[in-house]
Parts: sequence; C-alpha cells; structure tokens
Amino acid sequence: MNTADPFVRALTGDETEQTITVSRVYSAPIADVWHAMTTPERIARWYGTIVGEPPRRPGDPFEVDLGSGLVRRAVLEDCEAPTALVYTWWSGDDDPGLVRIRLDAAGDAQTRMTVQHDRLRPHRMLQYGAGWESNLVSLAAAVGAPDESDVPSEQRAHRWDLLRSHPLRMQLSIDAPVGEVWAAWADGDALASWWWTHWDDVSVEADVRPGGSYRITAPSHGLSVAGEYLLVEPRSRLAFTWVWTDDDGSTQDEAVEVRFQATDAGTTVELRHTGPWGDEAPADSYRQGWDFVLGVLARRLNGESVSSREN
Repeated sequence: MNTADPFVRALTGDETEQTITVSRVYSAPIADVWHAMTTPERIARWYGTIVGEPPRRPGDPFEVDLGSGLVRRAVLEDCEAPTALVYTWWSGDDDPGLVRIRLDAAGDAQTRMTVQHDRLRPHRMLQYGAGWESNLVSLAAAVGAPDESDVPSEQRAHRWDLLRSHPLRMQLSIDAPVGEVWAAWADGDALASWWWTHWDDVSVEADVRPGGSYRITAPSHGLSVAGEYLLVEPRSRLAFTWVWTDDDGSTQDEAVEVRFQATDAGTTVELRHTGPWGDEAPADSYRQGWDFVLGVLARRLNGESVSSREN
C-alpha cells in the first residue's frame, strides 16, 4: 500500500474469533452514501444483488447474490437511518458473523464509513478483510467519488496477513475486583491516574464509547497516542485503534484489545496489540511500554507486586 491508501484498518479478537474494522472517507454527503448502501439497485453496483424482497425492519431475513454462484443469507438486526446498519451474515455453514456499518460526517459534503465485521473465524479473516476493501472501492465509484486505490486482492490480503502475523500478547493479574479494574479504563480522569504518571505534562482525553475517541499526549517528550474506540463491553472487553506519534512520524493500522476476567484472586487482564509488522521488533518494543503502564495500574489499584508475562 502507498501513501494514497484511503483505508484505516484494525484487527482485534483472539485465535478463536476475530474482528476486522475498515474505514475510509468518501467525497459525498451522508444521505447519498446511505442511499447507495440501502437501495437494492445501487447495492448491486458495489456489494451484491438482493434476492427477493429487501429487508425493511429488524428481524427480516434476506439473501444476497454475490455472483459466481455465491448466495449468502443474512438477517437485519438494526437500522438507524442515515447513520447505522447492523446485520447478521452467514458464510456457508460457519457460525454467523455480525456486521456493523456506521456513517459519520467527515467535513463539508464528506462521509466517513466504518465497517466492523465481528465474530469471524480466523481462517475467514483474510478473505473478508480484502473483500470489504474491494467493496468499498466499488462503493466510491457508486457515489461518484472514484479513486485510484484499487489494487489486486492478493495485496490487500497480504496487509491483513501482516496484521495477524506478529501480535503482542500479554497477561496481567491484579488483586482487585473486575469492576475496579474496568473503571480504571472507563474515562479520561481514570486513565490519567495511571498512564504516564512519571511525567508532569501529560494530558488525557477519552470518550469511552463505540466511535468515541481518545488522545494521550506528553508534549515535552514529543509523544502522543490516539485512536477510536471500536468495542466497549463494560467489565469484559475494550478495543481501540492505536496511532503512536513521535519524532519518527505516526503508526498505521494498529489496534489494541483488552479483556477483563474476574477470578477468585481478583482480575486477569489480557492484552493483544496488533499492527502490520513483518517481524517481532515492534511487539518487543511495545512490550516494554505496556509492562510499565500496566505495572503502574496494578500498583495504583492494590499497592502490591504485579504478575505480568507474555502468553
């Protein structure tokens, strides 16, 4: 991918179920993008042909002919015109995945579209990552905003392959109830009580909700990390994109997922950080930073030693 790449990608989940998130901006108003993604005649130009009656209300089943003999079934779960669409999607006999599509205004007559495909079996991840990108390129033409970003599906799959190849996995045991551990991540003030507290000029902003953003900066050190919350499941699961910025520039297509599990001894925190990394070096570098901030978190909550290890 080159500097003109219009996509922002994120891979979260684990070795049993994964979530892909793809977003991009279109030079078209929300109303037109919504019309293109919900009107059967226009859906056929970028996604597939609706078989029979299109869904009209939550709970309605429908089928999509993708061409080449591929017909997939789905169920509409939610629809909030003109900004949100949710449906369950079956790939053959696999367990159903959940697709969430969100539209946000991104400037004057511009729309940001975010597609999140959850509950994917890992062997399906490459197929859907590359497939959604190709679909969204076709959608650009359908809304009159074509671009030059179309590349072979093999190259798109390779990018997603990198995202899964060298993840950082860590596990931390904290002697505190899961509610207290979750609360430490739940808003900006809570994060500020343990994130980079060894520096005096750190600022933290966090809107902890799906689609909300966060930003943590240390101006005197030229460092910041920012992103968007992808999944927020209180006391259970938190996922967000991760853009690290320093003197060398900013990272791309990185994401973090944190899972919280209550135990007899307190709480187990499992962290997974992914990026388009060709070797172990980025994960090794991040491991040191995560060890430090998570250690501060544990000491803040219970004042005791921390058990931290790589999985």
